[in-house]
Amino acid sequence: MFAKLLTIIGLLSATALGYLLITMPPTEAGAMGILAVFLLSYILSVTILTFFIFLCHRILLKLLYSDRTGHVAGDVSVRKAYYYASILALGPVILVSLRSVGQVGVAEFFLVIALLAIGCLYISRQTS
Repeated sequence: MFAKLLTIIGLLSATALGYLLITMPPTEAGAMGILAVFLLSYILSVTILTFFIFLCHRILLKLLYSDRTGHVAGDVSVRKAYYYASILALGPVILVSLRSVGQVGVAEFFLVIALLAIGCLYISRQTS
């Protein structure tokens, strides 16, 4: 059920983002248009990353543990993949927003990486 809801939300956000990018020039978008683009791109990134993490984990389990029988520890559900994706999707959005104000550099890049690592560490501790 959660995967179906996430798919519907992802498709709606992709449609809305495509509509905004096609019909509205950046000079006429204003603050609300820019905010909508960042928000919709974040939602779309979360949706794509959730299914990417979930499917990659399933493929790795099949490849690495195909000879073993029984339950393999550390199975990732769609909900847990969503938690990780919600943190990891912040990275590109933060970097694009920093780039738009001309403040992206090596130090800022590593600070964003550190933020994502701390967020993933927090999720791994809370969901275990």
